[in-house]
Amino acid sequence: TCKILAKALAQVCSVIDPEIIVIGGGVSKAGDILTSRIAQFFKKYVFNACAQTPIVLAKLENDAGMYGCVKLLF
Repeated sequence: TCKILAKALAQVCSVIDPEIIVIGGGVSKAGDILTSRIAQFFKKYVFNACAQTPIVLAKLENDAGMYGCVKLLF
């Protein structure tokens, strides 16, 4: 799973070159085990220009969608 996610993130980074990658939702409960494995595969598949892009967990975890929805309403 981490390998597939890392490949997808590497492809997206090839197009938009983000400053940071934030992983949220229920999958973020896996913690540092998830981010370290994704980062390991990510560096293998991404271009050198994006290899240092940090991968972090969202602080809002699974509530991020709910906060975003409320923000759109008000």
